[in-house]
Amino acid sequence: MKIRKLGLMAVSLAMLATPALAQSVDFYHDKGNWNDAYKTVLGPAKEATGVEVTPVPYADTSTYQAAVRAALRTSSAPGIFAWWSGYRMKDLVDAKLVTDVSDVWKKYTDAGLVSPSLASAFTFDGKIYGIPNLVAYWVVLYNKKTFAENGLTPPTTWAEFEKIAATLKEKGITPFGQTVEGRWPSFIWFQELLVRSNPDFYAKLMSGKAKYTDPEVTAVLKTWADWIGKGYFTDPSIAFGTSGSNAMAGQLAQGKLGMILVGTWYATTIVQSGLDANDLGAFIMPNEKPDMPKSVIFEAGPLLIASASSQKADALKVADYWMSAKAQQAWVDAQDFPPINKDVKAKSPLIADLVKEINDGGYTSINRFWEATPPEIAEAAVDELGNFMLHPDTAAQVQQNLQALADKYWAAHPQ
Repeated sequence: MKIRKLGLMAVSLAMLATPALAQSVDFYHDKGNWNDAYKTVLGPAKEATGVEVTPVPYADTSTYQAAVRAALRTSSAPGIFAWWSGYRMKDLVDAKLVTDVSDVWKKYTDAGLVSPSLASAFTFDGKIYGIPNLVAYWVVLYNKKTFAENGLTPPTTWAEFEKIAATLKEKGITPFGQTVEGRWPSFIWFQELLVRSNPDFYAKLMSGKAKYTDPEVTAVLKTWADWIGKGYFTDPSIAFGTSGSNAMAGQLAQGKLGMILVGTWYATTIVQSGLDANDLGAFIMPNEKPDMPKSVIFEAGPLLIASASSQKADALKVADYWMSAKAQQAWVDAQDFPPINKDVKAKSPLIADLVKEINDGGYTSINRFWEATPPEIAEAAVDELGNFMLHPDTAAQVQQNLQALADKYWAAHPQ
């Protein structure tokens, strides 16, 4: 789920929206460029459930969060709203502001249509509080033509991965994309390098059981700084698409950039930037050591139902419809996301092949940094990591600053 500002429409007036009439549900979200897809998928909900759904997009994520939080304790709260998983929804669950949807899940998991493991990012004390808005895998997207022209194939080992980067650089092609645009993307390479070197340590770090000053983090920042020094990355100011410009995607399409480490949701942006969909490839970054277990970073963004909303009963009907094969096939067709319902077929071979590899290969799914650690840490940490990207020689100080953030939070929230 992209955490970004969207300048696609001026919709701050949505804050003034009044509750919809009975048999209708307001659906608040901050994904302006997904609004047409939401309309396509949820339009038929009226015929299927008797409930009309009205998407209400917000143009700015910060405004959106403030508006939803302000409404959640009132009956005028939206029936359904898009949010973030893990620690980013925990406070809403703890305050009893969102609805238990375990029964909706049970219908589909009992039928063998949806994997129960997908609910892990939305589960607290054995109860499920969200349905999947988005499930995306974090992989390396690459230009097949660029690889072929330089005699390259997707790597299966860490050494092969580093060799690809060196080869592309020698050919005058920037190997990797990275950016500080929008702040949040600063965590992308940090999380991936940690998971590829020590996934157990990553899990401990996210939950306060390890320190940012530990040797494992030092080693990751050393590798990252080394690659920055070799010129393996784009200028960190490059536009990623979070403010309307997709320069990074354009460079990949033009063959000026070799690879982008990102969620699978970014594939559509690259294709829209001029790359033929058949020329877009994806692979999961190899582990540093071949004996490490296979894993893939994922994000799972939920749709939540406000407990106090006067639309709650109708919203539960829509939630059931959203998880159905009919709605999910329309959603996958519109967005090219990995299917969650086993009766749904992936839109593109890229997604289909990835899902097959992950399922057949027994990959462990690891929640991404943004949701895996408390927001109070993540929100400030991305600025520290962004500073490191701009000034790699500050690694030691950045580690100290990161640990100070973590110490402050975990001291106030003992486990």
